[in-house]
Amino acid sequence: MPDFTSALFLDWRHESADLGGWSSLTTGLPAAADESPAAIALGRRIARAQGAAAAVVHRSTLHALTDLLTLSARAGSVVFVDRDAYPLARTAAMGVAGRVPVHTFGHHDYPGLGASVDYLGGRPLVVTDGWCTSCNRPAPLPELEQIAHDHGGLLVVDDTQGAGILGDRSSGHPSFGCGGGGTFRWLGAAPGGAVQIVSLAKAYGAPLAVTAGPERVIDRLVAYGTRSSSSPPSAADLAAAGRATADERENDLRRDLLARLVLRLRRGMRRLGLAVVGFPFPVVAVVLPARDLAALHARLMRAGVRALLLHGSCLRRPALAFAVTARHVDADIDQALAVLDAERLTRRAVR
Repeated sequence: MPDFTSALFLDWRHESADLGGWSSLTTGLPAAADESPAAIALGRRIARAQGAAAAVVHRSTLHALTDLLTLSARAGSVVFVDRDAYPLARTAAMGVAGRVPVHTFGHHDYPGLGASVDYLGGRPLVVTDGWCTSCNRPAPLPELEQIAHDHGGLLVVDDTQGAGILGDRSSGHPSFGCGGGGTFRWLGAAPGGAVQIVSLAKAYGAPLAVTAGPERVIDRLVAYGTRSSSSPPSAADLAAAGRATADERENDLRRDLLARLVLRLRRGMRRLGLAVVGFPFPVVAVVLPARDLAALHARLMRAGVRALLLHGSCLRRPALAFAVTARHVDADIDQALAVLDAERLTRRAVR
């Protein structure tokens, strides 16, 4: 049964026998008091890939976003959150709402953000996702970073979707690029003073997060907030992250395979007259009337093809999505397309 519901995009699965074992899962000390060499090496590796000066490991993106916004939201700050950002970003922003004003801005609407910052004044803390998996488009990160910089503020990017998948396209690599440095790299831009927070769970199959950015910010985060009051990621998490991020040659091979499968699915959908959403990305979505989507999803399930019914907030309508991973093969893609084609012919006959 082809399953298109998993977000383990590069198919890093980390069986226990592959991780080499450990003497204990945790030291019992908070991360700030006992940073392991594995965590330090992982942070440096992710910072280098993203073009950042420094990085620190957090247990999750929610831990990282909460710490960063709490640390940064001083008097005179104003938080601006992309209205269609992933819920964790909005949750973290609400955590500082009692200390500083919190506003939303239109999805990827940097001119609107600039006008709001000019009107409201203050030091902007701009929060956005790097890549939106609803519309499959990148945020305008250079423009957002420029607005934050010009007003003495900070751009905070949750680049969980882009990290490990998207990278530098300048050398002619396929759609996703190489190096896995994320959305800034894919756009051909530098992060400047932005802070990027990424979970390694999707691309690398490791449930922890890395926060990368300027040294002045990272140095303050090292002993701040949840890193001083909670345990670090476990030895198993760190071993999985180290294994998956250590060999970028292997990851580029996986990305190339993934890109080929994604393009095969998108081309097939277009041949069937389906409206494919946005740019190539492992989450391949099509939009149809709600009635047709429900019927199509049910037909896929009956045929043994698992897919996702999503309601992307920025699309303002439901979508049928296929999460493609490097574990899939051509036959999986072709089976999904065959069911989509059969449903299309059935609808034609009925009409």
